[in-house]
Amino acid sequence: MNTYQFSWTVIQNHLPELIDGLIITLEISLVGMIWAIAFGLLLAMMRLSQYRISRSISYGVIQVFRSIPLFVLLFWIYYGLSLKFNIKFSDFQAGAIALGITGGAYMAEVFRGGLNAIDAGQQEAALAIGLTRSTATRLIVLPQAIRIIIPQAVNVYVGLLKGATIVSVIGVADMIYVAQYVSLQEFRPFELYTFAGMVFISLTLSIAGFAWLLERKLSEGRSNV
Repeated sequence: MNTYQFSWTVIQNHLPELIDGLIITLEISLVGMIWAIAFGLLLAMMRLSQYRISRSISYGVIQVFRSIPLFVLLFWIYYGLSLKFNIKFSDFQAGAIALGITGGAYMAEVFRGGLNAIDAGQQEAALAIGLTRSTATRLIVLPQAIRIIIPQAVNVYVGLLKGATIVSVIGVADMIYVAQYVSLQEFRPFELYTFAGMVFISLTLSIAGFAWLLERKLSEGRSNV
């Protein structure tokens, strides 16, 4: 007969530490998302370039970084660069960069899809009045594509937030890291990981719901134009 008694006491006793870990998780995922947007936009611009070599390089980079597991990428950045090239990052920096690279590969396709959804005639008109292709994209096409890009970008962030749960393997004191070391002290891993899981489920469902509402609102805006 199973006599295990689920207890919330361990959660209550270590709630401040768990919240601190959650804050670090949110911070590293947000910084990673900022890197992902910058990296993804660069790759998208290269992918849409008129130069074949630029398109080929971008395509190759996107495919490679979408194929590398985040776990492996973390170790390469945190340990590999330090051992081979003496390039050292803090655990937080390494985690944010890994998330940014992974997210950037997906954001590149989000940007490309959004930009391609805009009528090509608008860029042609901009070119006809003397704007360069990059200027036309930056000033005319991209602002219109933002309404298409934002909801998908939120979905990418949800993926990065879930991916951020493994940065504890390089020592980042996120919520999973806190749950792990507290469970070793209290011998209550089920309660701690259940609580962490509930928090992440609540966060991802809330963000996904926000993305759905945002996409619906922006779709209504496009239909009214």
